[in-house]
Amino acid sequence: MDGAMKRKLPYQHGGSPRLDLARLGLAERPLLDFSVNLNFFGPPPIIKERWMEMLGAIESYPSVDGKGVSYFYRKKYGIPSKNFLAGNGSTEMIYLVSRVLGLKKITIVAPSYHDYERASILSGAEVSRLVLSPETLFSGPHVDQLTEALKNADAIWLGRPNNPTGTLFPKRPLMELAREFPGKWFIIDEAFIQFVEGYEEETFLTEKPLSNLLVIHSLTKFYAVAGLRLGGIMGNEETLSLLRAAREPWAVNGIADRVSPLLLQCADYEQETRSTVIKERERVFHDLERLDGITPFPATANFILCRWTGTNDLDDLMRHLLSNGIYVRDCRNFAGLEDNYFRIGLRGTSENDQLLSILSAFPYV
Repeated sequence: MDGAMKRKLPYQHGGSPRLDLARLGLAERPLLDFSVNLNFFGPPPIIKERWMEMLGAIESYPSVDGKGVSYFYRKKYGIPSKNFLAGNGSTEMIYLVSRVLGLKKITIVAPSYHDYERASILSGAEVSRLVLSPETLFSGPHVDQLTEALKNADAIWLGRPNNPTGTLFPKRPLMELAREFPGKWFIIDEAFIQFVEGYEEETFLTEKPLSNLLVIHSLTKFYAVAGLRLGGIMGNEETLSLLRAAREPWAVNGIADRVSPLLLQCADYEQETRSTVIKERERVFHDLERLDGITPFPATANFILCRWTGTNDLDDLMRHLLSNGIYVRDCRNFAGLEDNYFRIGLRGTSENDQLLSILSAFPYV
């Protein structure tokens, strides 16, 4: 792709309720937003309780390399500072990795987070997609498929759980493949891993870093602090040194750096979040299965991917929901989900019930 085409590569992120209201000819109104995939509990109470203390951080420069964020990962997951680089959210790390590693051919497991592909293309890489299928419920690619894809790629990008499908590719087969292909990069995005039941056993964050495996993680989703931009990347010391040398100083702002250690005191919040999400995910999934016109797909995160089959156009459902004060994530801009797919970000029980009620009341002609 030449420079002119790169400059035209648009940025895409999340839903736009105001744009969809205007597009469908509907007046603006308050909406219950199921398009976002943040923890619906909101930020942990300790952040609000200590917020005034944080304001002092705006008067001076923060640590150059996000020491507060690195401290969280060292205490929470036992990751030595030499194996971790704090970032302005996990998205910064996606672009940094793409820029620094000099990858030429990248395979992306799709549908997936748009920035894997965008960052790769902007860095000059040739991108191919390993597309998941609804026939297999968007389950992770078979090991044989990954093996074949790796023959013609320098690296593979994989979300676990994957966004927007919510599926979780098993950890052990990936570890074995990484050892089998030491010359290939495995770049794993675990932004939603903390929503997974028994995630301590599932995450790569607690494993000894392999030389060719990088783990990107975010605190944004689970702790509902999207505006603070918290996260980073784990890998072996040599690779982290390359990334550290190539990135700009002060990428982590002072308030984010001070908030991060507070998250170590949120065990009750974490447990309540996981237990509630797991319970609601199972309940809402089974209720969606009983509705005409909707096919939900099994998930392991805090959202559920669905396909609309009630009519030939997802806009019919979007209009009905918006007219009743509900907004979901239109997924037709994801590669492989153009055929009327949408995503529901789980909320509390009463709000989920409100969504289910309005879905069930779609006015079929």
